[in-house]
Amino acid sequence: MKRWSMALVISTVALGWTGTAWVAGPQEPAAESYSAPAVQTAAAEPLSAGPGTASPASAVSGAEEEAAWTEAVPEWELQRVNGLSMSDDLKTLYEIKGEPLAVEKDPLFKDEQIFVYEDCRVGLYQNFIQYILVPAAAGTIDIDGVRLELTADALRQALGEPDWKAEDGVVYQRGQAALKLFLSPENGSLTSVQYFHDFQS
Repeated sequence: MKRWSMALVISTVALGWTGTAWVAGPQEPAAESYSAPAVQTAAAEPLSAGPGTASPASAVSGAEEEAAWTEAVPEWELQRVNGLSMSDDLKTLYEIKGEPLAVEKDPLFKDEQIFVYEDCRVGLYQNFIQYILVPAAAGTIDIDGVRLELTADALRQALGEPDWKAEDGVVYQRGQAALKLFLSPENGSLTSVQYFHDFQS
C-alpha cells in the first residue's frame, strides 16, 4: 500500500510539471489563439489604412498601447549604430564612414567636434566618439547590424520596453551605452535617435 501511495504521489507531481506540455501538444486548433496580438497588428498597419477606413489603431486603448512596449522581443546589445560604436576613435570613424560632409567645432570647447554625414552626426571629444545623432529625416537606422525604419512605432516594436522614460523621449541602456528616442511632445512622433555614453551607469 505504501508503494502504491508513493507511486501516486510521484505521478501526480510529474503530471504537475509536464501536464501543460501534454495538454498543449496535440491540440492543433488552439494554434490560432497564439496569433499576433491586436497591438502588433495595429502598429504595423496604420499607414496602409486609407482615408475614411477604420484603422486597427483606432481600436487600441491606452492600456494596450502601453502594453506594446512590454512585448517579448530579442535582447539588443546596442553595440553599434550606423556602423559605429562608443569605443571607436577618429581613425576608425574615417575608416568606416569616410570623409564627412562637414566638420563643426565649438569655439568654447576646442576638444569637441561634430562630423556631419548624410545619415548621422557624430560628436567626438578628444578624437573619441561620444555620441551619434540620427535624425528621423534619415529614414532608416542601423542598430547592431539590423536596418530599422525611423519611426516611433517601428522602433518600439523592434526594441520593446524602454529602460526608462523622460519628458522628451524614452531610453534603452546597455552598460555605458544608451540609445534615446526623442519624441515630439505634440504627437509622439520620432524626431531623432541619439546613441551615447552614459557614464552614470
